[in-house]
Amino acid sequence: MREQLPDRRLDWRSPATHELSNDERGVVKSYIDAHERNDLDGLMALLRDDLRFAMLPEPGTSVITAKDAVDGWVSGGLFQRGHDDWRCITTTVNRMPAAALYLRTPDDPEYRLFTIAVLHIVDGKIAELTGFDATDKPWLGLPPTL
Repeated sequence: MREQLPDRRLDWRSPATHELSNDERGVVKSYIDAHERNDLDGLMALLRDDLRFAMLPEPGTSVITAKDAVDGWVSGGLFQRGHDDWRCITTTVNRMPAAALYLRTPDDPEYRLFTIAVLHIVDGKIAELTGFDATDKPWLGLPPTL
């Protein structure tokens, strides 16, 4: 192991960001486009049918179908009137591709940081999605509004 590890402990650090592969970039772009257009079929097509989904700080991870995931988000109010005006930006979290989702409600002129969606992409599909509630919280140096 000593031959493989850096000489000094501080040299073990690596950048927190990650250069996305073409595949990752394409999936994140499609995920963002689907959100911004409220394209539920497009969003569902990006998710694997054995999607692992967690929404932190809620406990637990679910393994659900793409349809059940999208249906759950819609039944929770997303993509419905008042929760359907999205702008998103690509970012990374712990070297994983992610999307910062900004929502503009009807009574607000600005898009406000709402959720960070960290995506584990396998063979061009989202195999795992971990969401973080980002409402009214500073996250990753992201702007609080767009």
